[in-house]
Amino acid sequence: MNQIDKGKELLTMVKEKVLIVLWTTSRCNLACKYCYAGSTHLKADMDFEIAAQTLDLFSDHTMKIQFAGGEPLLNYPLICQVVDYVNTKKYNASFRMQTNGTGITPEIAAGLKKMKIALGVSLDGPPEVNEFSRGKTREVIAGIGCLADEGIKINLNSVVTSHSVMQLPKLVNFAYYLGNVGGIGLDLLRDAGRARDNPESIKKATPEQLQKALKEMVEAARELYELTGKKIVIREIHEARQRLKTSPCSKAYCYASCGRSYVVLPDGDVYPCGSLIDQPEYYMGNVNEKKLKSIAIGKTEPETCKTCEFYAFCPGGCPSRLLINGNDGEDLSLDCVLKKTAFEMARKNS
Repeated sequence: MNQIDKGKELLTMVKEKVLIVLWTTSRCNLACKYCYAGSTHLKADMDFEIAAQTLDLFSDHTMKIQFAGGEPLLNYPLICQVVDYVNTKKYNASFRMQTNGTGITPEIAAGLKKMKIALGVSLDGPPEVNEFSRGKTREVIAGIGCLADEGIKINLNSVVTSHSVMQLPKLVNFAYYLGNVGGIGLDLLRDAGRARDNPESIKKATPEQLQKALKEMVEAARELYELTGKKIVIREIHEARQRLKTSPCSKAYCYASCGRSYVVLPDGDVYPCGSLIDQPEYYMGNVNEKKLKSIAIGKTEPETCKTCEFYAFCPGGCPSRLLINGNDGEDLSLDCVLKKTAFEMARKNS
């Protein structure tokens, strides 16, 4: 199957729910060792006109609007304008944002609560681990504290590398200490951006490390729950458990895998996934052109998938990550290892 399904033009699309990722800025106040956007030449802020044109294009869709970048809060005024515009136009939309957390002040935390933006904060491990890969951990913790003061629950997103993987169980305990963390999700390293340009500075975890870490994270979360009654949800286990309960189960991995994701850069250029913004073949058009291609990121499915006991439930790995990483000559991708281990543990502990 061709990796790109060009699909139909936007005007003839079935009006399904779409993911709109507004790249509010390409600037960032960190220099994460693995950042997939770290090599982009574009260091601009999105202006309100580009954002409004994008939202107007999808005005008859249900929209999930995600603020991204760069560090999206470096263009906080635009976020406020977008939310106000959506509410004024009465568009059917929800909001979410992935942030590094360093710029969250009491005033911004109050604003995010008022705007009802669901939040994920990037944190790769306990402080010493996060400081190595991302930096400014003290500011991150302060920002999470500001959110806690507003009663805002968050999820943590952790990039898994050879340096962080065995410290992930400690992150479960640290998340409990923070107080307002509901769950932790794992993001496997991508061979893109700085990770691709500096392969010696950051490396992928091994399958054995990943399996061991996930099992120990679940055990740490279980012990905390038994001692305190507070749950720290491990996203991969939760999703596997939900899929095992559902039959038939959707095989779609994400919005980008089924042609309903639009990542809009500050200049209005559009791609299906933020990991592919430096790959011209995935260019979908510009919002100024008033129409966009729909691109579904296809994926090849190893023959071993079809004999897996979880095949009917598993959506496979992240299609853009599999496209970028390949399988490095391994029989199983790390995506497969993560998914299969999560299914095994979900079934065992259900």
